Amino acid sequence: MNSQERSRTTSTLIAAERAHRRASGKGLGDIAISIQVRSCNALLQERLLRMLEPHGISNVGYYTLMALYSRPENLINPSELCEITGETRGNMTRICDELVDKGWMHRVPSAHDRRRVDLSLSEAGAALLKVVAPEMRKNADKFYKSLFTPAEKATLQALLARLAEGFAAHS
Repeated sequence: MNSQERSRTTSTLIAAERAHRRASGKGLGDIAISIQVRSCNALLQERLLRMLEPHGISNVGYYTLMALYSRPENLINPSELCEITGETRGNMTRICDELVDKGWMHRVPSAHDRRRVDLSLSEAGAALLKVVAPEMRKNADKFYKSLFTPAEKATLQALLARLAEGFAAHS
């Protein structure tokens, strides 16, 4: 985290603390955790965007192509993509239009339902992922290795998994 990002994160926490004190007479308490997670997510997304920018693809475009590539037949329907990525149908349509326009994905009639259109990864899309995915892995490995020991990474992953399970159980 550079000094500007650190300052932004600190400013966000200070402003939230001030707002909570004014609204409730008490400080943030554990809401600070939510703010820190949100801040880390925003910084992570910005970092990913910078890494993907030279390839002409957005974060969500990358996640979409990877979701498609995870399928043995490289075929998926838009509703499944919405579920996997957490994007709305409208936004997923826009994302898919962009990926189709760039030649990384194709729309194909469904083999099971002639009213439905599925999405298929193109050869160009697979070729892009074969370049980008190793870069992303190498960058992430280097980044997290610079911050955490193997034991700390394992603890962080376990805590994040437990946090996700907690959200799922209480939603």
